[in-house]
Amino acid sequence: METSDDLPYYFLNTVARAVSVLDQFINSEAELGIAEVARRLKIHKSVAHRLMATLADLSLLAPGEMPGTYRLGVKALELGLSYLRNSPLDRVSQYHLTRLSEQLPDMAFHVAILDGNQIIYQKSISGPDVRWVSATLGRRQQAYCTSLGKVLLAYLSPPSLENYLATVELKPFTSTTITSPDALRKELDLIRKQEWALDNQESTRGHICVGAPIRDHTGQVIAALSIAGLSEHFQRYGLETLVECVKRTANDISYELGFSPSFRSHAIPYHEGKLPR
Repeated sequence: METSDDLPYYFLNTVARAVSVLDQFINSEAELGIAEVARRLKIHKSVAHRLMATLADLSLLAPGEMPGTYRLGVKALELGLSYLRNSPLDRVSQYHLTRLSEQLPDMAFHVAILDGNQIIYQKSISGPDVRWVSATLGRRQQAYCTSLGKVLLAYLSPPSLENYLATVELKPFTSTTITSPDALRKELDLIRKQEWALDNQESTRGHICVGAPIRDHTGQVIAALSIAGLSEHFQRYGLETLVECVKRTANDISYELGFSPSFRSHAIPYHEGKLPR
């Protein structure tokens, strides 16, 4: 963690603490108590109480059903919806994911970005015939074991990738999860060459995904698109067909975001700088 000497002059610790409180509600229980938040953040309960009460006054939190608990408030929802409404990626990908769901009604389709060491789902649509649990909007997941994440890792700058590998423990989720940094590097090299990635039951047994990069007008990879299904779906449609489908759709989204294949030689090859926190 950065010390006070490393922080910019404008940095307000109180605001950072308030954001840290809100962070505890991401992918967590619907309601959290003051004592639990204090324990997680290693702060005094009185400090946690003041922070959470203030956030409740601002409608970012709301009182929970049990005394001393809070849940996300309506203002948090409004902020999230505003972000989505003003995201070009969300607007553009909506049409294309809906079209995919009509073509492949028993599969699911996702768009994700890299946030820190994890991916976060920006858009998720399931076909009308899906009978299995798929990822949901806003969910976070490890990058190294998903097709979405491997696409995004493949286009990190070499220093950023090495920083990622130095800070993330490659834990196995299934017997096919890549847990060796060298093996992951080779996989990412291949992904850059072929411009698509495969998650062959690496995050969840029985689930397979193929992913492809989405580029902005500069050619930089800003997100990834995936087609997800069960093993039986990949046997039915064929891997080659689904790879072609995900690449074509990712290219269509990239084109609408301003990227032209004719500019590929001038495209930015990597995400530059540090991974976002």
